Amino acid sequence: MSYTEPFVPIPEDIIAKMLRMAAVKPGELVYDLGSGDGRIPIVAARDFRARAVGVEIRKRLVDESRKKVKGQGLSGQVTIRHLSFRRVDLSRADVIATYLTSYVLNGLTPKFNRELRHGTRVVNFDYQIPDWTPAREVRVKPSGWKKEHPMYLYRV
Repeated sequence: MSYTEPFVPIPEDIIAKMLRMAAVKPGELVYDLGSGDGRIPIVAARDFRARAVGVEIRKRLVDESRKKVKGQGLSGQVTIRHLSFRRVDLSRADVIATYLTSYVLNGLTPKFNRELRHGTRVVNFDYQIPDWTPAREVRVKPSGWKKEHPMYLYRV
């Protein structure tokens, strides 16, 4: 039996900060692993003019995400894939922007090492990638939260 983390949505006001930290440029390809309700891919496409791929294993969230993408007229820029992010090819990614725990990130490290190209940026809210040294770390306080939390940027 495989372990699936609970869906905890990233705070809306953190997404643009993450994408700015990763210096997302128009036309770049942004992946969100465990994309939940699609909020990171939608912001990447809408506000940064990037192409984005959300990867989510929960069918209900995939359907919800696809409905949001279509409703915002972003179907040409955003793809939501229904599969385990462990099975998606990341070799074309310019940026990985996600909200995953260190436990999950540790399990993804071999995949990142195999598939991510030199220069790919990985940005994650709240949790470090074990055994990786961040290129940059900032502390941010999401709206409605009581304290600041870290945001990490890595460069492959």
